Amino acid sequence: MVPCSKTKAFSIFLLIILFFVPIAGAVSSVNVIEADLFKASDNPHVENDLFTELSVKAELYNQKFDRVPTILQRLVGSEQIAARIKLENGEMLYTTLLMRGGKVGKFYRYETPTDSNLKFEPSITVETDEKTVRKILDSKDPLRETVNSMNEDSFKVEAEGFFRKAEIWTFQQVFSS
Repeated sequence: MVPCSKTKAFSIFLLIILFFVPIAGAVSSVNVIEADLFKASDNPHVENDLFTELSVKAELYNQKFDRVPTILQRLVGSEQIAARIKLENGEMLYTTLLMRGGKVGKFYRYETPTDSNLKFEPSITVETDEKTVRKILDSKDPLRETVNSMNEDSFKVEAEGFFRKAEIWTFQQVFSS
């Protein structure tokens, strides 16, 4: 059996990435910054910005992909997941994950609410704030915390298509408190 803390960390990351917010479109001259995986410290005593912390979790998620619950692997598949996170300083963090076979292929941020790199609208979008993300990351049970945040409407998830919506609903039912 997998230790709880590792499973939770990977599941948390997937959930956060999985449910990031909508923002695709065509905009030229957008400054896109790809995550430098492993450049951040995963030490809780070293402060990283939220994007850096999430990039570390992306690499950990890929390394431990075989331990990720099947329901989450299926949900993210080969999706484009966009997110908009309101930071505590009032700024916005716009990110996109390009998933490949359930793993994180690319994870990057950009400066405007539209991501000019996407060929299609994101299939899954999430809108939340930094406080909610950190609450999930710090939780002893991140899956349940994510679902609680979804139920409280502080972690808004939108998906395109009947099957994705059904998978998200199932996820909420399975991991509800």
